[in-house]
Amino acid sequence: MFAAIIEVPSRLGPGRDFLSEIYGEFVLLLKRSEYKDEVKGRTVKTNLREEIKKGMGDFSRTQKRLANFLLDNWSEIPLLSIAAIAKKSGVSMASITRLTRKLSCKGFYDFKNQIKSEHMHDIINPVERFFSIKSDLSGKKSLIKAARQDVKNINRLLAGVSEETFLKLAEWIEKAPRVFTYGVGISSIFSDLAAYTFNQIQKETHSLDEGHTPVEEKILALNQDDIIIFFSFFPYSKCTVEFARLAHRNGLKFVVFSDNEFSPLFEIASLLLKIPRENILFTTSISAMAVLLNAVATEIAMKKKDVLAQELKEQERQLRMFYV
Repeated sequence: MFAAIIEVPSRLGPGRDFLSEIYGEFVLLLKRSEYKDEVKGRTVKTNLREEIKKGMGDFSRTQKRLANFLLDNWSEIPLLSIAAIAKKSGVSMASITRLTRKLSCKGFYDFKNQIKSEHMHDIINPVERFFSIKSDLSGKKSLIKAARQDVKNINRLLAGVSEETFLKLAEWIEKAPRVFTYGVGISSIFSDLAAYTFNQIQKETHSLDEGHTPVEEKILALNQDDIIIFFSFFPYSKCTVEFARLAHRNGLKFVVFSDNEFSPLFEIASLLLKIPRENILFTTSISAMAVLLNAVATEIAMKKKDVLAQELKEQERQLRMFYV
C-alpha cells in the first residue's frame, strides 16, 4: 500500500548509495513522474490530480461536481469511505466508481490507494533537502533559519491538531493507570522525553524498552486500561510497526505520533497525531513534539493542581538532601 518505501537488502556492501547508508533498512524512491509499486507489481501514476483537472472538459455534470469535491479535499480522500464521499459530495457511490474507472483505476479502493501512494511519494527526502540548501554560515544565519523552521513547525502543529483530538489525548493519558512509550532512533528520544514529562506530573509512565524484558513480552502483560504511545517517523521502523500490530491484536489502546497520516500505523491506531518535523538539517526537529508533550502534561496537571502541589512539596522535602 505504501509503494514509495522499499526495504534495502542488508547484504548491500560498500558500494551502496549514501541514502542507504543513512537510512539502513529503508530508502525513499524519488522519481518525479511515476514509480513502481513493489507490492502489486504495477506502475502507479503520480499525477492523478492533474489528470482530473485536465479531464474536466469531458466530464458530465455529476462527474464535475464529484471532481471538484475530490480536488478540494484531496488530502482527506484516503481517509474517507466511498459512502462518506458520496454523502459529502452529493453524488451516488456508483458515480464515484464510474469516475475512478474513467481515470484508469480498477475502482474506488484502487483510486484511494493511488492517492495514498502519491502522498507517500511526495514526502520530502530530508537528506536531499539538506544538500539542496545553499551554504551560508556567516553570522547567525544558521540560528535564524533553524529558529524560523521550528516556529513554522509549531504553527503547523497548532493548526493541525483539533481541540477535540488534543483533549481526547489528554483524557486518555490522565485516566490510564499506566502509560508506556516506545520509539526507535529519534523516536526513542521522544519516547524518553514523554516518559520524563508525564512522570513529572505524577503520571506513572515507562519506556517499553527499559530493563531486560523483551518489548513483545511487556506488551502481552499490559492491562486493557493501560495506554501505549508509539512514536514513528520516516523512515518507519519495522519493529515499531510489529509491536503496534501486536498491541492491536490484543485489544490494547494506543496513540501514534507520526509525521504523516498515511504512515504504516494509521489504520490500526486508536488515535493518530501528525507532528511536523521538518528541519534545516537532515534530522527530525523536536520542537513541535516538545510543545505538544508539554501542553498535554500542563492540561493534566491543571486539572489536579491542588493535589499535585501537595505531592510535589512532599517529594521536594524528601529529596532536598540530594541537591546542593
